Amino acid sequence: MRTWGSTPDEQVMTLPGDEVLAAVMTHCTKGLTIDAPPEAVWPWLVQIGDRRAGFYSHDWIERFVFPGMVHYVERTHSATRIHPELQELQVGDHINTGSVGTFAIGNPVTVLEPNRALVIGTWAFILRPLPGQRTRLLVRERDGGYLQPMVSPQWALPRALLAVVDYLVGDPLHFVMERKMMLGLKQRSETSSAA
Repeated sequence: MRTWGSTPDEQVMTLPGDEVLAAVMTHCTKGLTIDAPPEAVWPWLVQIGDRRAGFYSHDWIERFVFPGMVHYVERTHSATRIHPELQELQVGDHINTGSVGTFAIGNPVTVLEPNRALVIGTWAFILRPLPGQRTRLLVRERDGGYLQPMVSPQWALPRALLAVVDYLVGDPLHFVMERKMMLGLKQRSETSSAA
């Protein structure tokens, strides 16, 4: 799950966004080849997010896990077209990754290199051009959450239990959603590029 579609070289190469978090507990890279150039993938990628174009994943699961999630235009599903009003993004802009009621969860854009790299917090989307007008999409997650100093020893067991629950429940759910998102990006980019 953590390295789906990526090669051993891709899993260890330095990518934009690696510098955002120096000490990490996990470092996962997934990969997918898209039969369209980076310029065709970028407009779809840059508009992702809650209260934006959605995540091109399993919309019903997004709404179940985050009952406040809203897809900007289509409302009930992720975008099926490029939205010009969502194409302007800058470093520091906040992208929501989920909502519960009015409470939004998300991170700032930490790296933005058009047609090459979008990093939301430490969640990196990298577009590498390939011969034949194709793109290699790499998605890397870097997590250092459990490396933060513990306030006191009594938190060691709860933190360890949370890590186990995250590994057994969170990771599989995240994989299902992220894989579908990558495939959604591929399908939309290839369709719009062929048009």
